[in-house]
Amino acid sequence: MITPQQKILCVEPSPTQRAIFARIAGNSGLACESCESESAALQHLAANSYCLVLIARQLGEGDSFRLIESIRLAPAQAMLPIAFVAAECDSLCAHQAMVSGATEVFLREELSELASFVDYWGRSASAPVQIGRALVLEDSASHAAYVSEICRMLGFEVDVVADVDGAHRLYAPGKYQLVIADILLQGGHSGAAFVRQVRQRQASHQPCLVMSAYTDQTQRLQALKSGADDFICKPFLPEELVWRIQRILHAHAAFDHGSGREGVPGGSEHRWWQHLSPRERDVCRRILAGDPDKEIARQLGISFWTVRSHIEQIFVKTGALNRRDLMLRFMEKT
Repeated sequence: MITPQQKILCVEPSPTQRAIFARIAGNSGLACESCESESAALQHLAANSYCLVLIARQLGEGDSFRLIESIRLAPAQAMLPIAFVAAECDSLCAHQAMVSGATEVFLREELSELASFVDYWGRSASAPVQIGRALVLEDSASHAAYVSEICRMLGFEVDVVADVDGAHRLYAPGKYQLVIADILLQGGHSGAAFVRQVRQRQASHQPCLVMSAYTDQTQRLQALKSGADDFICKPFLPEELVWRIQRILHAHAAFDHGSGREGVPGGSEHRWWQHLSPRERDVCRRILAGDPDKEIARQLGISFWTVRSHIEQIFVKTGALNRRDLMLRFMEKT
């Protein structure tokens, strides 16, 4: 069981802002360590574990976007939540922050939104992530070895199988803490079909990741509808696989830990709804009602770009490709 340190890293040159961020962290029961520069932040991250990082737009030394990119390239930090905080942020700045790897973008004045972000990820980090045995369903020996090595690096014991029948023979409820399956297997069989059968027959809840060499969006959507938690396209870098594995592990851990269990609009229960923060649920309700981004920002009293960053997170956590896909996912369950 992995339990991240309950502390955040604040990369901010202003003593006043550092004090504000430390108070926000303290209100959520988190410790706050601070530094002012890109190089100092990387030194802190190399020596310590954090549940999230706050990065100011203007640093004492270095570049904030480059710092975010550097964090994302480190396998151990690939899914670390990052809040990008700016005094002013236009569309270009917000876009660059998100492309670099920021989880959400905030204006300095949006303290309540930032506090909600810190509280949510602080609680998520307290949920222990279970590392045990992984099942890899892949008929390419070289690619199975590649994926298995990454899983072992994360602490998993790994069973590899090349066909669906063999996967069913090995699989048992509670035996595996992670399933990774290739979509297209020899003989026309599908790893996504295996995931669907496991979900239906076993009422399985362990994280499932589906792989494919094809990038067709329809295939990706079908894989997610089969019950997979995420989809990754081959070829992929080790860092991307680590990020996706850790993301779904933490999402499942937070769900099992009992955080945020409340009904979605209409009284239905969606597993993906449990993975959203309170503010993300507010935004999601308004998306499902058909409200445009600017109207959502007006209703919630937040900036347009904060709404956009919330929507990006909603798409990541639900696997939705766009607004229409999100609405279809909701409607097909109600």
